[in-house]
Amino acid sequence: MAVFLYIVVIYIIMRVWISFLFLNMTLGILANDGAYFMSGNQLIPIEESQVAIIKERLQIIRFEREGISYARIIVDYTFFNPGPNKTILVGFEASPPSGDVVGIPKNGEHPYMSNFTVNLNDRSLTYAVALVDSENYYMQGKIQQKTEKELIGPDINVNEVDFFFVYHFHAKFKTGNNKLQHTYEFEMSGSISQFYSLDYILTAANRWANKQIDDFELVIDMGSNESFAIEKSFFDLAHEWQVENGKSGNISNKVLFCIETGSIRLKKKNFHPKGELELTSLYGPMFPCRDIFDQEKHYLPSELFDYRNCFQTADWRSTKILRNLPFAHHGYVFKTKYIQAFYEKQPWYKPNPKFIGKLSDLSQTEVDWIDTVDICN
Repeated sequence: MAVFLYIVVIYIIMRVWISFLFLNMTLGILANDGAYFMSGNQLIPIEESQVAIIKERLQIIRFEREGISYARIIVDYTFFNPGPNKTILVGFEASPPSGDVVGIPKNGEHPYMSNFTVNLNDRSLTYAVALVDSENYYMQGKIQQKTEKELIGPDINVNEVDFFFVYHFHAKFKTGNNKLQHTYEFEMSGSISQFYSLDYILTAANRWANKQIDDFELVIDMGSNESFAIEKSFFDLAHEWQVENGKSGNISNKVLFCIETGSIRLKKKNFHPKGELELTSLYGPMFPCRDIFDQEKHYLPSELFDYRNCFQTADWRSTKILRNLPFAHHGYVFKTKYIQAFYEKQPWYKPNPKFIGKLSDLSQTEVDWIDTVDICN
């Protein structure tokens, strides 16, 4: 009976691990394994403009409603108009949803976005929504929009629509500084491997006159006891971020954040973003996300599972065992009795007395794994 249960456990582990690898190989083709709802985006000048962004404070706040993760976006801009009062057409481009979704408009708007507001110099602005199927949608002085009837035929795949949404409004900029606040909420994406993920288009800010944000601040609050990773696409190192109450560390091309409470923030001067914000919190294939590795309860696999997630441990012994997983894969014979005893129970472990256990003998992925465990515990 014990042998049968053991085989079942290994089978389940392999099935989950194979599914996880397959998902990574098919990134972007979510099918029914997940849903990509939308990405956030900077406001853009649809018309040519001399108006510049001199200050921006972008806040991204995660909250839950009926067990679903949402993002609340609050953006406070200070624009500078060097010339006389002028009115320009400003837009917000909302990407289409895909995967396990219904991508057709809801009441003429994006089906997974709500509470869209714009306030310029203490005045609320009205907006309209256009459906467009080309990046060059502004031609001959107007937005070349399509009707729902033109875009949504009987043969449309509602899981993969090929149009996007442009929220647009006329903004009257006075001479000098102008304060604009922009808010909205949307459902965060997810999949069988992602607890949640969020993309935000930063490079759109380069379309304004100064081709940058003179004074930029990004504040991210994913909630308490959360772990997530951010791609190093618009910054270089973990220490550039201020972490209120938690830890952060560099993991290859990402920074892993293990947050107890509070937010993280990044400040930059003369910010010319060259990449987008990509934030992901992953499930783990070995034990459920938010679970804690306990060396008395869990097995460990013969391969490293994804180190972008933060796997915490039940006690200091579990921490040392988890940290030493890369060395165990090479057959290192541990001098510490409880570590050796644990790995001798793993069916894949094969002692190799010739492996000395130098850090320089490990791959970058294995070194990243050790760094992750150190950050998380």
